[in-house]
Amino acid sequence: MSHLDRDLKLLVVAIVLYALGVGMYLQLIFVYAMDLGASRFTIGWLNAVMLGTMAVCYIPGAWATNHFRLKTIMVATWWLTVPAAVCFALAPSWPWLLPGLVLSGISNANNPVLKAFICLRCDPTRVARDLTLVFGAYPAGLVVAPLAGGFIAARYGMPAVFWLSALLYVLSATATSLIHDEPYSAGDKPWAFADVRRNRAFRRYVLFFLVGFLAVYVGQPFLNPYLAQVHAQGYAALGVFAALAALGAALLTPLGGRIADLRGPRVGAVVMLALLLAGTLLLLGGPSWTFWALAMFLCGGYDAFRLLATGIVGRSFGAIPLPWGFALFDTMMGLPMAGGAILGGLLFRTGATLPFVFVAGVAAVLIVVLLVWRPAPLKRATPVEAARLRSG
Repeated sequence: MSHLDRDLKLLVVAIVLYALGVGMYLQLIFVYAMDLGASRFTIGWLNAVMLGTMAVCYIPGAWATNHFRLKTIMVATWWLTVPAAVCFALAPSWPWLLPGLVLSGISNANNPVLKAFICLRCDPTRVARDLTLVFGAYPAGLVVAPLAGGFIAARYGMPAVFWLSALLYVLSATATSLIHDEPYSAGDKPWAFADVRRNRAFRRYVLFFLVGFLAVYVGQPFLNPYLAQVHAQGYAALGVFAALAALGAALLTPLGGRIADLRGPRVGAVVMLALLLAGTLLLLGGPSWTFWALAMFLCGGYDAFRLLATGIVGRSFGAIPLPWGFALFDTMMGLPMAGGAILGGLLFRTGATLPFVFVAGVAAVLIVVLLVWRPAPLKRATPVEAARLRSG
């Protein structure tokens, strides 16, 4: 990480603090929603509200880069995490979680701007590695947070967890406020939506990850509810399992980025899908706590697969400006994100194992497709094109 500049290191700090805040309740909030009276199907719907809000806000975030500086957008949305946590802390029943989930969705809508900022500061030959390294700070922060969240929830209740998260969000937003701005405006790089229609490489990435993200979001929100419902695990144990999943993601994410840069995105995707598949099958078939723990570590591949997409899709943008490219991609990924959460809720209501059977089937099909289907290789950007991309 020593090669990262000051601002990227500050972003790593901000992301770690954010992850510590969200990680204390991320794997527990839907279990808490059930304690507040939500049904199995309702927790899928609640997750879909948050993810759908994120998807709706990506395009406005990219539009804002035509009119505002990148730092202004990032900082303004980052501070919304604080009132989101306060809403969770004050919720007397599950419907009152909705305002916090909506604010959480809006705050995460700065992702395209954040990704563009990081790309502009990266060495063009290390984009996948640096993006996954910076964003890998997120699962790294989740390693400790679920343990603390599970302990505090078991001892003092979930509202105490949310108040502590609000404090960590204040520190995270403050760190983001200290970065230097990047002199970039998407409005300086003319483009049209026809550029998207003509971009076969970008369309291939979108189609592949539409299916991949669907599998991820059918299963990931239900990992801890599955352990709670099927194996009667309490808050403290769920915190341990969530920490193991975060540790897996923290280690697998930079591994995926390194493989993608050195061996190609196809190999990186196959490796992440294979790990995700192994973890899912072990979760379903594991007979004891030890097997479930290993399964959750490998299920860190859910996050690693998503973050790998961030690291590799930018190479397909071509004439599309960075913020708009990431915004379009993230918006389209909102469909499987929200739809997967709803489908997962329906499957989970029918049978607790069904979401993971779905995940295993889709992951296996995608691995076979990547191994068998060999389209024409993508053209790598020349040094001149890479410089133009960075300068906008």
